[in-house]
Amino acid sequence: MPLRFPRPVMVAAAISLVAWSALASGPARADQVRQSEWWLGALQITKAQQTTKGSGVTVALLDTGVDPAQPDLTGSVIPGPDETHSGEKLGSQFFGVHGTAMASLIVGHGHGPGNSAGIIGVAPAARLLSVRVGLDSGDPLLTDSSVTSTLPAAIAAGIRYAVNSGAQVIDLPLDPGQSANNLVASMAPAPVLNPGQLPSPAVLAQQAAAGGSPGEKAAVAYALSHGVVLVAPAGDNNAQTDDPNFPADYPGVISAGAFDSSIVKAPFSSRRSYVTLTAAGSGVAAALPTGSYSQVSSTAAASAIVTGIAALIKSVYPELTPAQVMKALISSTAIRPAGGLADGSGHGTADAAKALAAAASIASPAPHRAGAGAVSRPLPAAPPVPFVDRGLGPKLERDGLLSGALLVVLLLPIIVYALARRRRVRSRTLARADRNPAGRPAYAPAGNQGDQMLEYFASPDAQPRSPGSPVGAGRPAPGRTGAFGGAAGPRADGEEPGARRLAGAIGRLPLTPMSRASAARPPKVSGTPPWESAPKPDTELPWATSPPPALARRSPMMPAGPVASAGSQNGPPASSASLWDIAGTAGAGQPSAVGQAADEEPEPGSSRPIYVWNPSANTETFPKLPRDGS
Repeated sequence: MPLRFPRPVMVAAAISLVAWSALASGPARADQVRQSEWWLGALQITKAQQTTKGSGVTVALLDTGVDPAQPDLTGSVIPGPDETHSGEKLGSQFFGVHGTAMASLIVGHGHGPGNSAGIIGVAPAARLLSVRVGLDSGDPLLTDSSVTSTLPAAIAAGIRYAVNSGAQVIDLPLDPGQSANNLVASMAPAPVLNPGQLPSPAVLAQQAAAGGSPGEKAAVAYALSHGVVLVAPAGDNNAQTDDPNFPADYPGVISAGAFDSSIVKAPFSSRRSYVTLTAAGSGVAAALPTGSYSQVSSTAAASAIVTGIAALIKSVYPELTPAQVMKALISSTAIRPAGGLADGSGHGTADAAKALAAAASIASPAPHRAGAGAVSRPLPAAPPVPFVDRGLGPKLERDGLLSGALLVVLLLPIIVYALARRRRVRSRTLARADRNPAGRPAYAPAGNQGDQMLEYFASPDAQPRSPGSPVGAGRPAPGRTGAFGGAAGPRADGEEPGARRLAGAIGRLPLTPMSRASAARPPKVSGTPPWESAPKPDTELPWATSPPPALARRSPMMPAGPVASAGSQNGPPASSASLWDIAGTAGAGQPSAVGQAADEEPEPGSSRPIYVWNPSANTETFPKLPRDGS
């Protein structure tokens, strides 16, 4: 049983196959068109485009109109007026066929991905101003003498419009009275009229437009005076009468003849002496308004290519005059005729790369020595100025920017690492300074012994203790009092009294550096201060039987009551009771006043506790401090 697919599946497969075939044939068609542009290599246009592609230049094309929607021309065409006043519009059968083909040879930029398809013109980066001054071949209006007779005036108006619009280069049309705007020039000989036979209306209409006009000649002079380069086809009528073509025959106009891919002059190309040079013009691929492509054989194609080369020169050297541009073109021809000049060939075949080099020599002439004309003997000729590649400047700028960006990228990690390392070193230094401070107060000796002694000899607060307050109520916080100055807190003048007296009593070590004062830290104090209440001993003190030594500042005050009856004021107690018992009995019920000032008077009717200096209770040892100068 044969395998059969449903009909909808077969239809979809057929449509997909046709679509794939169309897509596959598109690039091949585009490749064929691009490969057919043999003149890009023969005239070294591709090499010249490595220097410039015509950016910044406006080229005016005076022809039959241009279709700006053609894919190879989109974005490059500036539509201008229709000076023929024929009433034909864009999209009609006889509008823009010949002009669109010429425009693609001048500013065609291709289309598709990477502009890989279609036509590439000589100056693809230039802008094109289209001015309609002629009629396409086959237009019925060509048989109307009233229309054709106005075409020279249309050309003159178009020239002035292009100059006033800022065009730097103008591609002029064929002579409407000598050559029709055919894509392929006619090789048919001119009709021979019998005696008494009148020419046909078409011939009469063509003759009405021949020979140019005074207005056309004045417009040419106007353009040249404004520095605009003019290029015109030499003419396609060599097989007929080979009469002069205008505006190609006007002085100052660059006239272009045509040759084929074998660099052989085309048979239709004019052989007149006004031909300036020749360029590719036979078998040249060009674009059409319909999106298709066609072979063109006409001196109009050669004129379009020479116009593109002139646009390249003006793009790099805009200061050159029309005469200097003409000199650059004729002095750089690749194949020159015998004797340097020939009718119909001019100065030879155009070469775009050499023309740019010649323009560079003209724009920057070789320097001459001062007074060279006064030297009697002949001087050696100055060497020719080498070709200066103006396109190298943007490349160097781009490479410089890339190099600078790369340098910044390389230096950025180094800078970040250096800053981070500096921050780490600073953090370590600050941490080391916190652990081992280098700055001490100006009055403190080396080490922290001064701080410990200040804390150790802190004096009790001078404020009296109120009755009934707990023991230690008037004691200041550690580190805030001093034994040599009372309260150790800051005074009104900002100086710590205890610190000042200690500095005067102890003095600074000779080798101790004076450094920045740092924040005081609580010193480490060990042992029991000697003015705390001594613990009751298990045995009698060895000097308990003898009277205690008198105080240095005031006489001891004996407790009243039981203590007074226990013995005399200057002798030991009369009874055998312990001195500690007598002191405990006398001070029973009275709170201890640790830290109370020695000058404080006891309240009436109260007893005073006994403070006994006990050297054995002191567990702190103090090193001997050397005196200044010892």
